[in-house]
Amino acid sequence: MYRRAEHGHFRTHDNLKIAYSYFKASPEALLGNSPRATLLVSHGLGESRPQWLDQIKTFTKEGYDVFIYEHRGQAHSDRSLPNHHKVHVKRFSDYESDMHAFVEQMVKPRSSGPVYGVGFSLGGLVSTFNHIHHPEDFSALVAISPAYQIKTREFPPSLVKFIVDSMVFLGRESEYSFYQKDFTEEKLDLLRRHTHDSDRWIAFLKVLERYPMTVPGGLTHGWLSNMLDANQRVQREIRDLKKPTLVIEAEQDGLVDSRVLRKLTQNHPWISSYSDPKAFHSIIHDSDSIRNPAMTEILRFLVHPERLDSRDLHASAQRLSDQSDNFLQRNEPAFARYAAEEAVRRWSVDNPNHPLPAGISASLKRAKHLLSESSEGQKGLYEFLRYRRKQELEKIYPSSFLQYPNF
Repeated sequence: MYRRAEHGHFRTHDNLKIAYSYFKASPEALLGNSPRATLLVSHGLGESRPQWLDQIKTFTKEGYDVFIYEHRGQAHSDRSLPNHHKVHVKRFSDYESDMHAFVEQMVKPRSSGPVYGVGFSLGGLVSTFNHIHHPEDFSALVAISPAYQIKTREFPPSLVKFIVDSMVFLGRESEYSFYQKDFTEEKLDLLRRHTHDSDRWIAFLKVLERYPMTVPGGLTHGWLSNMLDANQRVQREIRDLKKPTLVIEAEQDGLVDSRVLRKLTQNHPWISSYSDPKAFHSIIHDSDSIRNPAMTEILRFLVHPERLDSRDLHASAQRLSDQSDNFLQRNEPAFARYAAEEAVRRWSVDNPNHPLPAGISASLKRAKHLLSESSEGQKGLYEFLRYRRKQELEKIYPSSFLQYPNF
């Protein structure tokens, strides 16, 4: 799969070469002759493109084109320091500029439909800033374990920031920060604690063996100073986020402070949340019992990320109905019924005085019929989707939820 994809580089504003890959949607999953949408994946600290093949395979089978690039200073992208083990960035805004440049140069010229962001950990933080500062880039965003506040061991973040800022002031920004060093087996032991799944862990080790440049490195004082500054900024600026966003939270996260994550997202009018009480940081790379429900929630969100009370962000009723039919063709009646019901709701919001088109009504009828004949597992999946939608609608319409039809 990795060999069949398109691979290349693009240039940043300061002339660094950033490595990227482009995976096309599976032909059998296309909506008509087009992908359902285009996803831009932004990986986490110490990750690389090959480590996301499991997720990319899922996305392409669902009908999405997928772009993924490697952050500056990591994997196969250019570095600003001669020691390739050191993870360093002069300004956190360079990460943001890289993402915006990639969208402008590579993604949008090759995308005919909507573009959605999918960011994990560091990539979730970068994608969130992009969502705030460049709302034209993405129609919606999925942020998985986003690093809105990294954990700093037993020390408060404010103290750590003061210390690393002092080291930067003394001209030591390119030196390793505390507890950081070149890659060792000890680093692997630390990373192993962030997933329950032994098979995916072995796959991760095989990637490191085959692609030595993807070995995760240590952090410099300069990187940590920039990261902690970005944490402070996102906690101030997230109120300016005004486009659909899904935040996936791992409640046993050892790298990101879940309490801060919950505080920032719980009552945000544009953010929907999903959390798993058993998940470690790498929820998307975890065992199937943890990964698959999270992926289900992501796919559900991507079917219809737009808020129903927003008339500026349109997912048309007809498009949702087409998505329902596409799900039926692939024998996924739970998703088909969900998309059809969203089409009905979308139509009723946009056209309150007009009758429901026959095509949309027929899509819902077919989805209901096939779901009623499907396995209990598919019925359970539909009930899960319905429960999650009810939570979102109650958040949007807390005082008048009962006015909305219960399909």
